[in-house]
Amino acid sequence: MRIIPVRTKLAIPAATLIATFLVSVCPADESVLLPTAERKAATWRYTTTKPAEGWQKPDFDDSAWKQGPGGFGTEGTPGTTIGTKWDTPDIWIRTTLDYDGRAFEKAAVRVHYDEDPVVYLNGEKIFAVAGYTTDYELHDATAAVKKALRKGRNVVAVTAHQTTGGQYVDVGLVLDPQGEMQASLKTPLLPPIKPLFDYPVRDTSICVGGDGNYYLTGTTGHPTWWKTNEGVRVWKSADLKKWELLGLVWKIEDGTWQKQMHGDRRALWAPDIHYINGTFWITFCMNFRGTGLLKSTTGKAEGPYVDVHPQGPMTDMIDASLFQDDDGRVYFVWQNGLIARMNEEMTELAEKPRLLKPANYQHVGFEGAYVTKHDGKYYLICADFIGGLYHCMVAESKNVYGPYGPRYLAIPHGGHNMFFTDKDGNWQATFFGNDARAPFRERPAMLRIELDEAGRVRPKLP
Repeated sequence: MRIIPVRTKLAIPAATLIATFLVSVCPADESVLLPTAERKAATWRYTTTKPAEGWQKPDFDDSAWKQGPGGFGTEGTPGTTIGTKWDTPDIWIRTTLDYDGRAFEKAAVRVHYDEDPVVYLNGEKIFAVAGYTTDYELHDATAAVKKALRKGRNVVAVTAHQTTGGQYVDVGLVLDPQGEMQASLKTPLLPPIKPLFDYPVRDTSICVGGDGNYYLTGTTGHPTWWKTNEGVRVWKSADLKKWELLGLVWKIEDGTWQKQMHGDRRALWAPDIHYINGTFWITFCMNFRGTGLLKSTTGKAEGPYVDVHPQGPMTDMIDASLFQDDDGRVYFVWQNGLIARMNEEMTELAEKPRLLKPANYQHVGFEGAYVTKHDGKYYLICADFIGGLYHCMVAESKNVYGPYGPRYLAIPHGGHNMFFTDKDGNWQATFFGNDARAPFRERPAMLRIELDEAGRVRPKLP
């Protein structure tokens, strides 16, 4: 729910990247198939004019392209080693490497980008990501590299794009990085992602209604939403592509305790929409603290809604959501993983709150708590800042009350989100963008998620 007030590209110190499981040290020479400019710049063929189709394939003739050392960019871009100046909107680069056929367990792309690189090995895409970095990062590409790498001569081809601020691209390839660098492979990649529509929304929440349509809400009221806003807005979609605004479905002015001004503050934050027991429910919090729950009296997402606890806040904290288990019991979840079962009428908490804690930390995240169940396992997700970046953190359990396993970073820059299953059975996560490295800022979005080989939640890559 919180924000870092950054509107332009800013330098982020190396410590920030380490905190997000990305490291800046160089691997030992024997593990490097293709070096970056940090130690020994490779020689690349390059062009800033869009090439013909098949430019990334091994047999493409790049002899007419210019030649220069990596990396490519402009002086002053943070964390870079400029070998060749690049100051145009786009660039395409190609080079070769030799592989002796030795066995390897892991393969990683070492990359510094500003912006939007796509990396090919022998014509096969092995890495793609949106946005930019301010230092070198190591990203797991084991499966893709094992498929594309061949003994002898190999061709690496890269394209990158530039919009504003600094610009840079440099790419290397590493086999079996050891020690501290191995930990960086725990960071999942974020696929290309775009907003669902162009309207300022934070803390995006989506559910499927009884009519088979999707319903979306989130914090609105830009640009004054940090101090004041009007209430809850809801959108409707039949296909997750075209969205219709249903309007302001509940106004703060129609509330009770919510109407009170706390100095110059009176804003409703982080509404979460749920379809439970034949009607819609919206959890919310106020920016002066206090969580609440609204119920649709018509069974429709547009309401009207009533406050089920008009005498005061349900809890004195922030960021509420609901979870209904297979047995029909409904739980109120809030803040950093606090949970309590509700009474049958869903008007009060029926038990004392308890904190769901991961095995390796004091909480899964500090805000935006949400619980869901998938294939018999409970997933507790929360938002947390790590090195200034706002991530979606996850811990898992076989029981709703735990114990929960260690927390891990599931969706980079995806903090304060939720998971849902679409009508086709796909597992989805919402997204809105809340830090300087997110692909966009404060717009509603979603992305496919899946479980990796270790059973951890990860974005599903193209």
